[in-house]
Amino acid sequence: MSLDKACVEVDWPRQGIASFGVGPKKMTQHYAYIGFHRSHLNLGFYHGASLRDPSGLLEGTGKSLRHVKIGEMARAKSRAIKALLIGAIADRKRFSSGA
Repeated sequence: MSLDKACVEVDWPRQGIASFGVGPKKMTQHYAYIGFHRSHLNLGFYHGASLRDPSGLLEGTGKSLRHVKIGEMARAKSRAIKALLIGAIADRKRFSSGA
């Protein structure tokens, strides 16, 4: 499976994030967001608690949300990050299609 080129991006200036999904609905169709901070960025997953994470990258203790702190480009390009994104996209596509 490859990363989908056709996605919906919504910028949320007040929250300081850009959000990505398979449709426009933030909490049901979006799979990830990028939150910008001074020294790093958070790559967050709206349904990260249900994602497979064999590398143990995901942080957070909430009911659904999880994130990965990224401070350098090498981490952003890792296979583990790509696997999380692919899993999150697949999850939202399944949810959106009603499967």
